[in-house]
Amino acid sequence: MDAAEEKPAEPKRELSGKLAGLTLPQQVFTLALWPLLEQVLSFLVGFVDTMLAGRLSVEAAGAIGVAAYVVWAVNLIQMALGVGSTAIVSRAIGARNRRVANAVLGQSLTLAVCAGLATMGALYAAAPTLGAFISLKGESLEYATLFLRTVCFATPLSGVLFVGMACLRGAGDVVTPFRVMVVVNTVNALASALLVFGPAPFGGHGVQGIAIATVLAWALGATLMAVALLRNWGGLRLHWRRLGFDGPTIARIARLAAPNFLESSGVWIGQFLVLWVVGQVSLKLGTPAAVAAHAVAVRVEAISYLPGTAMGIAAATLAGQYLGLGDPARARQAIRLCWFAGMAIMGCVGLVFVLVPEQLVRIMTDKPELLELAPPLLRICGPIEVFFATHIILSMAMRGAGDTRVPMLLAYFCIYCLRLPAAYFLGLTCGLGLSGVWYALCGELVVRGMLFYARFRQGGWQRVKV
Repeated sequence: MDAAEEKPAEPKRELSGKLAGLTLPQQVFTLALWPLLEQVLSFLVGFVDTMLAGRLSVEAAGAIGVAAYVVWAVNLIQMALGVGSTAIVSRAIGARNRRVANAVLGQSLTLAVCAGLATMGALYAAAPTLGAFISLKGESLEYATLFLRTVCFATPLSGVLFVGMACLRGAGDVVTPFRVMVVVNTVNALASALLVFGPAPFGGHGVQGIAIATVLAWALGATLMAVALLRNWGGLRLHWRRLGFDGPTIARIARLAAPNFLESSGVWIGQFLVLWVVGQVSLKLGTPAAVAAHAVAVRVEAISYLPGTAMGIAAATLAGQYLGLGDPARARQAIRLCWFAGMAIMGCVGLVFVLVPEQLVRIMTDKPELLELAPPLLRICGPIEVFFATHIILSMAMRGAGDTRVPMLLAYFCIYCLRLPAAYFLGLTCGLGLSGVWYALCGELVVRGMLFYARFRQGGWQRVKV
């Protein structure tokens, strides 16, 4: 056939909706900017909570730190549902099948509310046992129990909020979740400050005031999210009939959510056991403020998660949508762009941890014990932030593509075969205390980042069926 008679190559199909007509860097910027701002707001809420507790007492700071781990556990099912929903919604939107996306939205919200009701009762009953397991005693244990038993009543509402946001992000709408979280986080931070240090009769509620503020904020956020979805503000519409149980759709969501839940719950158990090791350091090595110092350092280090998580959200959405469009090459290109940007930003944040850790901790607390113990922990974690970025972004991208099983296995291996044994060995057996625990945590993150990079290069994530 003559060259002139050859059929012209078919033009590349492009994404629809809010990402239509944008270049790849513009798509990444659009998807990452609003989640980054949202993450900053969420960080400020946790930052304010820890800062308020850190100025109440060392016991209050330790209690809030332990409670934060437990609240994370409560949200695990919601997070898993969000991952499954994001993967299916993004594929459906990429394939221009909005009916499927709306069906997944309704079923995800139903599952989130049911999970919230179940965890509410479990958390209320288990609150004192969880605190005692970490070696909290006296006022610390009382504060942690009070906080958890207050917050538990809002867990069904948090399910509506966080799963709704995940579905909207899968559809390419990151602005609506941001706007909702602006209100949620502003109310949370202001109400916490008012209820703890405000004038009578509002102030003076201490740790319980921080918990009440969280409940109020989640309730408001769930209401705003429901209104946004019912009115189709973000490209997905919630129809009441979609809330009734639909077996095939639920099974599809569960198939993707279950591995992520197993992974995230395994990660949480591993992290909680690390907190147990920190509690043992407090008891056996004569470091009574170890749990509180660990909580303060973790909260400060959370600054670094913000750009990584934002880039991970962008990578997950673009991976799902481009795979739904039948273009794995651009899915890989999008992930690489998010990964490089995230490593650069998180690396700079890590440099700040190395250079000025004392100043960062001083913002959080004025207690001498914490000002002595927490800054060295930030110097330890600063140099490994690029590896942490690799894990965060590539793991989120793979989940957005529907690859949830392999990331689960990699995370389990790293936590239970590397992190926990190393934390116990360096922290307790070698007597290095809290610094030894953090050397173990950071070393494991280096290995985990390299393993997730290897999985990305291998490419199996782009062949997973959802």
